[in-house]
Amino acid sequence: MSALLEIKDLYGGYTKGVDILRGINLEVQQGEVVGIIGLNGAGKSTFGKAVMNMLPIRRGTILFEGKDVTQLETHELARHGMAIMQQGGRVFRNLSVWDNLQLAANSANVNQRKIMRDIIPLLHSSPRQLQRMMGDKLSGGQQHQISLAMTLATGSRFVVLDEPSAGLSPKATEEMYNILRECRENLNLTIVLIEQHIAKVQEFCDYILEMNCGKINSLST
Repeated sequence: MSALLEIKDLYGGYTKGVDILRGINLEVQQGEVVGIIGLNGAGKSTFGKAVMNMLPIRRGTILFEGKDVTQLETHELARHGMAIMQQGGRVFRNLSVWDNLQLAANSANVNQRKIMRDIIPLLHSSPRQLQRMMGDKLSGGQQHQISLAMTLATGSRFVVLDEPSAGLSPKATEEMYNILRECRENLNLTIVLIEQHIAKVQEFCDYILEMNCGKINSLST
């Protein structure tokens, strides 16, 4: 069986002629959760962005469901079922929660939306309440919840989660990972988790990879 995501000899970075990623090879099977750990500057977030074509890829191939998607734009990858939750729980702070969700909810089917409403606490509010909640008034944990909801509202089957615990209190981190566990179980997601919180990676992932200097060096079990 071919991998859902296959990355071959991937090189890329932000600046012309400077490769942060230097020969990444990775296979992720349907339904797997793969953790990527490493020191700051190791290339973890750069790798996540490269998978979603958010920075220049200078060499290598990305296959999704056996199809070469290396040259597809980020919005085209979204139509194929790929998405990223970027670090920091990003939302449009000048828009209401409702408007944030409507911007993203272009592909999720009715069943997915119901599951998301059941799992994500902030979505238990009525549409009217969500229309009154502004992005800049949300707590850090609430922003992360809405950022996750926006990511999943694209109808994604494969998701890159870039440090979903970044900036959160221990209580909010625990709540976020409880939400992620339910999302994984109920939405049949395949996930690449980039994370500094090693204990959560060990609890949540099927296996763990370590990045160093733009390379995947070792496998932790």
